[in-house]
Amino acid sequence: MLKIITTVTLALALTACANTDALDANVASLTNKVNALSAQVADLEAQQKTATAAAEQAASDAKAANERIDNVVASYKK
Repeated sequence: MLKIITTVTLALALTACANTDALDANVASLTNKVNALSAQVADLEAQQKTATAAAEQAASDAKAANERIDNVVASYKK
């Protein structure tokens, strides 16, 4: 019985070792995909910050333009 358990264990160990290269290739592939996705996320975050800053600047410019228009209209009423 001990001989059978040893033989099965040895066979499983050899099978597991044979798949190490395929596992390493899969891990490397997944690592590359994660790195690519991380780069895309970083790029999108940068684009979002740029867009947010542009939107804030546009809102500020619009507010200033509206104030100038209000001042021009107020001067005609006087």
